[in-house]
Amino acid sequence: MKQVGILGGGQLGMLLTNSIFRLGGNVIVYDPDPLAPACQHVKQAINSPWLNFEALNYLFDLCDLVTWEFENVESAALVALENVKPIYPNVKVLKTAQDRVMEKKFMLANSLPHANFMVAESAGHLRMQADHTNYPCIIKTARGGYDGKGQFAVANRKELIALLDNPDNYWLETFSGIIEERIDLEAEVSCIVARPMQGPEVAFPIFENIHTEHILDMTICPARIPAKVQQKVSEIAVDAAKKLNVIGLLTVEFFLSRTKSNTSIGVECDGWYIYINEFAPRPHNSGHVSMNACSMSQFDALARILLGVPLSTPWLVSEGTFCMTNLLGDIWLAQGATAFGADLDVRSLTEHPQVIDMVLYGKKEARAKRKMGHFVTYGETADSAVTAARNFKQALLSRARTQVNI
Repeated sequence: MKQVGILGGGQLGMLLTNSIFRLGGNVIVYDPDPLAPACQHVKQAINSPWLNFEALNYLFDLCDLVTWEFENVESAALVALENVKPIYPNVKVLKTAQDRVMEKKFMLANSLPHANFMVAESAGHLRMQADHTNYPCIIKTARGGYDGKGQFAVANRKELIALLDNPDNYWLETFSGIIEERIDLEAEVSCIVARPMQGPEVAFPIFENIHTEHILDMTICPARIPAKVQQKVSEIAVDAAKKLNVIGLLTVEFFLSRTKSNTSIGVECDGWYIYINEFAPRPHNSGHVSMNACSMSQFDALARILLGVPLSTPWLVSEGTFCMTNLLGDIWLAQGATAFGADLDVRSLTEHPQVIDMVLYGKKEARAKRKMGHFVTYGETADSAVTAARNFKQALLSRARTQVNI
């Protein structure tokens, strides 16, 4: 029985743990938070800071190999340990994915389609670039960005200077990052590639993603884009996985436009222009839908890779449409949850038969914008699945408001 170490104890690690268990493996989770979801599912968890080299060494001594479930793991602590036990994906991939500057430079150096960007090494450098920037643009910090964090939309030079002059923007003191052209979006999609140690890689169907306030709200499978465009997106994602030399999963997030940019490097396909937004070399929030829509989930695929079980090509299990919707802490808060251990009132499920799955992550504290769970709806058409998802989410909010008013 292989012993797998997982760096990170969030919901991605929790669901990966369950897939590893199903294939006969064992898991040790490393996370500073003993209440992290994955820590509640394993017999052994190591709860220590990310830069505790002694604790990390202990994890590597206990495990046959190690993986990670999010990019905020400190790569500096893993450089030496990579020579002790295999890390999948490797530390070089981690360092590239957790730094937007390195990530964009990798795309440029490897002829991968991406939005035009400039590097800004400091707030002062950002100010110097103000007269040379193509507006509108997005300012992105090099590190620590997810769910809209570390991203600032700027329409013109005046807004950029106002951003720089605002004394509340304390993050500018240590800023480094990029100035990225804002793509005229038609759709956002993701493609997950599973690449084993031996044998051919496989790609999942293309997922369409809808964001609200920079946080993933819904994922629709299959994506509502032409088949030729889906094929081209898949080819680009596989090419990126090979060039990054990922062993494990690579989620490639894409911007799709119907407008040709004069400065960004996009791939054209039947009047659609394809750009890579970013890499996530791990299980991905959009990939939750694969647990219901596909013959093999993203978690099962990674578990197979880590345990040396052969991969098969994932295929859609139905001709209909699946829609995954995130459940954020806002719903719990609307219900009046202010302390640890508050439960979600899900009695509305009885009135919404198109909801075919619900997963609650077991997080002990509900916070605004925090991902607390997800649910999946199914419909014969995309409109049916999306409408069912919106109706159920509204029912949960209505139930929450009823609870508050009792």
